[in-house]
Amino acid sequence: MAKRKYLLWFVAVASALWVGWHFLWSDRTPDGQPPLTYLRSNNTDQFQHQFDAAADKARLVLLLSPT
Repeated sequence: MAKRKYLLWFVAVASALWVGWHFLWSDRTPDGQPPLTYLRSNNTDQFQHQFDAAADKARLVLLLSPT
């Protein structure tokens, strides 16, 4: 009985980690949309170019801080 309990806990934790990775940490996007980009100090020029290229469309910038 104890082995089954641990197995159920393991499956639950593994499932929670997979769901978290799939929805929160994956850079997958819908078809036709470019992948998510992490803004870093070495790619700000690329970001600015892509942002300015879509001046005729609605744009959204989401800045999240880990603190």
